[in-house]
Amino acid sequence: MLEGEIIKFYRETSGLTQAQLGHGICTATHVSKIERGKTAYSSDIIALFSERLGIDIQKEMESLKGIDKQLQHWHTAIIMQRRNMAKKIKEDLEASPLVGSSKYAAHYHLLKARYYILHQEGNKANRIIKDIQKNHPDLTPYERNLLHHIQGIYYLNNYNNSSSEHQQKAIQVLKEINLNDYGNLEYYYHLAVAYHCIDSKVMAYRYAEKALRYFKKTNNFLRAINAESLMLLQIGSDVYLDFKEMVERYENLIHDSEMLGALDKKGLLLNNLGYEYKKRKEYALAKKYFKQALLIEAETPISYLKRLNNYVDTCLEGKLSRKTTLLKKAKEGCSLAKQLDSKLYVTLFKLLIYRIENNMEQYYSFIEEMALPQFQSSKHVLCINRYGKELYDYYVDSDQHLKALQLSKLFMGTIS
Repeated sequence: MLEGEIIKFYRETSGLTQAQLGHGICTATHVSKIERGKTAYSSDIIALFSERLGIDIQKEMESLKGIDKQLQHWHTAIIMQRRNMAKKIKEDLEASPLVGSSKYAAHYHLLKARYYILHQEGNKANRIIKDIQKNHPDLTPYERNLLHHIQGIYYLNNYNNSSSEHQQKAIQVLKEINLNDYGNLEYYYHLAVAYHCIDSKVMAYRYAEKALRYFKKTNNFLRAINAESLMLLQIGSDVYLDFKEMVERYENLIHDSEMLGALDKKGLLLNNLGYEYKKRKEYALAKKYFKQALLIEAETPISYLKRLNNYVDTCLEGKLSRKTTLLKKAKEGCSLAKQLDSKLYVTLFKLLIYRIENNMEQYYSFIEEMALPQFQSSKHVLCINRYGKELYDYYVDSDQHLKALQLSKLFMGTIS
């Protein structure tokens, strides 16, 4: 019963024991039962408690009843990525003294973690996740599924910056979600991203398409752009695809991003389109789009590193810039990656530096001894594919057939 929750909160806030609150009114045992909603009680007793605690019980009840609706609005604002609205609702909830101690406490703290992830504050979100796991063993089915979803998003956001929390964990925890108890179809998008990270194109496309339908149905145009761009990434290697048609779809999404003022999404799309040209060895066009992406402020420093890495790699392969210029940019990327403690991008920029300096012996040695074991440890499938194949070809070309055989067995099904 709501009255009991409110009485307990203000009693503890006032530093009173149950016996002190009940003195002259009822026994401490009766106070305990009222707080836990285990007994009937008269409105007179609640009025006496309220007077002793100095609260307006009706006003407090109205406030508590409104919390559930506020939490729903907050979650919707986060899903829609309406940052200003989400911030305002967060401030309103924080102004309510009951929110963190009521039956809505777990729901509130979970959404707070989701809010922090939206604002790239992963450490704060992780602390809340661990606290929920430790101190809230009796989550409702909805809250437990919300926890799984938030864990999955957290793992995905740390994918490029961690060797222990990676995309495989994201898939595992997202697949635990029961939609009958949860109902938030947005999770399809994050499952699609997780499958994309392990290069499972069919599954990634399938869930991205489901997410796109959901986002369109809910008029979430910003997230629809994310879902469609993810779908485009999956079909980019389809030899039967009309590439001009795909470019047109990218251009339309870029235009939509501009119209919606979503520059972060425009930068992502420019980067992805550059990647498609790079795969087709059209390096000049790839450079053009990567350069445009770099001119737009990235949503995260990791996103900037990805674009910079793509730009330098393309210019190097296409021989489109002076090596001194590329070396400077690669060292800039490596330095920033170290500051961000991104082991993945420290390694990727070191590999670029070796190539720019034409130090190929050191390059292949670094792949063998450092890079490939790191990519295996973090299960970074895309990097395993690329650099495992490069090392394999190097072994074959340099007549190191035993090493080539061992590598082919180790990456059976990955190298093709």
